[in-house]
Amino acid sequence: MSNFLQQNKDAYNFYKNKELQKEFNDKLVQKTGYYQKKFGFETNPRKGHEFWNVEADAFKHAFGSTEMYLKYGNVWSTAFDIGHEYRTPHNPQGEWNMDSWNNNQGREIAREIQKEYGDNFMKLSQQQRNDIIAVKVMNRMRNGQLITNPNDRRKYTGIAENFVNGLKSIQESKIPYTPTRSIGGVMPNGLPTGFATPVGHIYTREDLRNMSKDEFVKNEKAIMKQLKERGIPTRDELEKQKSLSRGRSNSGSDSDGGHWVTINGNHVLMKD
Repeated sequence: MSNFLQQNKDAYNFYKNKELQKEFNDKLVQKTGYYQKKFGFETNPRKGHEFWNVEADAFKHAFGSTEMYLKYGNVWSTAFDIGHEYRTPHNPQGEWNMDSWNNNQGREIAREIQKEYGDNFMKLSQQQRNDIIAVKVMNRMRNGQLITNPNDRRKYTGIAENFVNGLKSIQESKIPYTPTRSIGGVMPNGLPTGFATPVGHIYTREDLRNMSKDEFVKNEKAIMKQLKERGIPTRDELEKQKSLSRGRSNSGSDSDGGHWVTINGNHVLMKD
């Protein structure tokens, strides 16, 4: 119990201390460079991006995730991995998937090490521990268990990572709420168009903020489809569109030349 409490205390201190996080990341880059020279795995030829979207990237994530797990346990290491990806602005889906996959591989490696070495692992020197982790990461890379390119078709299915990824995509979306099918014959700029009612429930930003994790997972497909096709409006924006719809339908006529009629509950512009 005392070890568990100390582990959680250390993890919390790491979470609060930006300097400790920077030190960890700097050392991780150094270790990746060291083992790249030793094992000769692929690096990116682009200067300043040597460890990006190649074997070196996969090694770095798997190695770092293994270290995190062994220091802070599964829950904290998973949270740190997700947090790192969340803080990366506009992270493409392929890169998010690649990093999440390799982070999970690192946690699997950590469990292997715990099973093989038990408490004796942390009694080894830092270099010995690094070497053991590096060899296990390289074995997985050579066996094709790591993702070394963001175009890899394998998909990471971790619920926590994909839940946060979905929320991040919505938060970062710059797509304004502009329905591809107008509401009430009126687009957001007030110009009349041919009328078509939106299909299905429209999720608002307030809906997403108030959703539980289970609710989001259940409705994720519909939410992401709406995000791509019509955006995520605020509740006020949606109500404004509904008001425009009601006002246009109740007027009985339209500046385009015609009048509105109700057919099976839908308001349709009939040309004169």
